[in-house]
Amino acid sequence: MSAEWLSRKLIRVAQWLDSRSSAAVHPIATQKPIHLRNLLGQLDRKLVVADIGCRWGFAEQWMQFAPHVILYGFDPDASECERLRTLYQGMDVTLVAEALADVPSQRKLYLTKEPACSSLFRPDPKLTTTTPELACAIEIGTKEVTVTTLDIWAENAGVSVVDFVKLDTQGAELDIFRGGAKTLGTVRALEVEVEFNPIYESQPLFGNIDQYLRDRGFVLWRLANLAHYSRWRLSSQLQIPDHVHYDSVAVKHATRGGQLFWGNAFYVRAEIAEGSISGSLAQARRDSALMLALGFNDLAANLLDASARSGL
Repeated sequence: MSAEWLSRKLIRVAQWLDSRSSAAVHPIATQKPIHLRNLLGQLDRKLVVADIGCRWGFAEQWMQFAPHVILYGFDPDASECERLRTLYQGMDVTLVAEALADVPSQRKLYLTKEPACSSLFRPDPKLTTTTPELACAIEIGTKEVTVTTLDIWAENAGVSVVDFVKLDTQGAELDIFRGGAKTLGTVRALEVEVEFNPIYESQPLFGNIDQYLRDRGFVLWRLANLAHYSRWRLSSQLQIPDHVHYDSVAVKHATRGGQLFWGNAFYVRAEIAEGSISGSLAQARRDSALMLALGFNDLAANLLDASARSGL
């Protein structure tokens, strides 16, 4: 399945859906190609995105979705939230200077050399002092913070649906899911920073998060940005051949030494991965737009194709 073939398929199916939703049916040959902006214009409501751990700002793709997206960003650092509030002035963006966890309480926040590495879990001092690339997570202090839950925040803010969640909270991801079970039930896709080996003491690892999400109807679609670290600088200079399979295509690349510590895990609802339509045309369009935002064009095309075949 080439990228060109997939692009043509996506355009053809979107054109068909556009003709189905209009009062008059026009031949495909007379219709203009449907691009992302056209698909966004067909949405029945704005997409809702929650970026939990939004230091440095939202992913660029969401800027392309304006004004068809509502963005909520969470970071316990009030000064960072204020900086982002100024940066995104005039957009449908809300910054929340609160920490999230499994239950509302007072928690100890471990402050680190690099503020982005601060966590509700204590950085492992044996690791941060012996692994050069993890020196950014060296503990420099602590402070007491008030934490709430995603569900409590959503109820207080009047947010009933969140379509996409990005989580990057240095080990607190599973706690946040547990405190956001109701909200998670509305989510269609997730991007979660996961650890395969612990950087913070007693933190949940990928296997814990994966099982939790699978039990709630999500499946893993992609792993990206895999980070390997070593105690020895020489490890990053050692090239080891490897390859990744995409159907029958094996993409060869050179890897380096070091132990796998973390990466970004992308999850989607099982029905999205299967290309099955269990809802409305409006839901299929929202899901397709999300998949395009994440770069999963094959999923977007399959969803629109399934919608056409099901007669929606």
